[in-house]
Amino acid sequence: MDYLVQFQLNVFAFAILIILYIIVKMRSKVETFSKKLLVLIMVTSAIAMTLEPATWIFDGMLFPGAYLLEYGSNFFLFLVGPVLGGFMLSYVDYHIFKDPKRIYKKGYYQHLSVLTFFVLLINMIYPLYFDVDAATNSYSSGAFKEVHYVVLASFYIYMIYFLFKNRKKTSSYVVNIFVGFFSLPIVGMIVQMFDSKLYFSWTSGVLGILVAYVFLESTSTEEDFLTKLYNRRSTEVYMKHLKEAEKPFGIMLMDLNYFKEINDEHGHHKGDQILIGFANVLRKSFEQKGLIARLGGDEFIIIFEGEHINPDHVAEEIARQLIKQNDPILKSLSFSYGYEFYQQNKTLNDLYMTADEKMYKDKHASKMMQEQGKMI
Repeated sequence: MDYLVQFQLNVFAFAILIILYIIVKMRSKVETFSKKLLVLIMVTSAIAMTLEPATWIFDGMLFPGAYLLEYGSNFFLFLVGPVLGGFMLSYVDYHIFKDPKRIYKKGYYQHLSVLTFFVLLINMIYPLYFDVDAATNSYSSGAFKEVHYVVLASFYIYMIYFLFKNRKKTSSYVVNIFVGFFSLPIVGMIVQMFDSKLYFSWTSGVLGILVAYVFLESTSTEEDFLTKLYNRRSTEVYMKHLKEAEKPFGIMLMDLNYFKEINDEHGHHKGDQILIGFANVLRKSFEQKGLIARLGGDEFIIIFEGEHINPDHVAEEIARQLIKQNDPILKSLSFSYGYEFYQQNKTLNDLYMTADEKMYKDKHASKMMQEQGKMI
């Protein structure tokens, strides 16, 4: 219980991270490189807040393996700082340049982490940052412990410099958010340098993560207000992510046939019900990895990952699901569709235009068949 009171800030911050992680994973299906980086930051922060209490709990304890736990927890606590800083700078870099390959080439800015790792290996022979007495399992600070914090603080200051250097490449809104994103850990680090029992270093970083999620990653703008499918903006973000990650994917555009007549004959309220009903049919018809969205009006899109999905089979399943509906209008509803798979020599606009042309050819063919049926 004493440790729970001592590390209550860590406990609350850890709980915030868990809740935030669940929200990111459950509320948003629109996968982006930005969110992946934020999850890495969250996981690294959680590890840090677990290691910090461990260094105090095992200090001075004598039982088999206690020395290994005490030394190991301190070893990785020193290492996790630059690892977290590298992920944070990667996150900012991506928001400015929107290029995952640039992050890969920079090695997620883990240069200081590699340096720190080698220093910690030397520390096992010559205590530079810390030492643990093998007989008493007691921790003591090394002569160069402050150097680690100075170097780490300098790295965070460099992040702010990096941000201002490239501030014209993004909006002032994003710049202001990231100033807080970087400043909070620095303040927490300075406070903890003066009193090691004030555990602000990692917990203040969680506030920065929370600010970044709320203002940069919130999913509130991803959803179509009527059908609760994803919206046009979501499809653009998702396709851009798939393109950046070089994952194979394709799109299937759909447009409801004679939807205007439904609105004219039965009213717009009924039309909205048909759109909601069709959205539910799409959810039941497509369970593979991908995204379903309403682009606007009576136009929908399915983005599917992989090269082995047959859109014609998906269209057949949608038609089968429509026939099962109780609503007579929804039951008799038909749609036109067109699809295309992404190729590296195409832009996303080319992909959309090709699928759109195929969809309107299908719509024209459908109308011609219906007119011929009437003539017979």
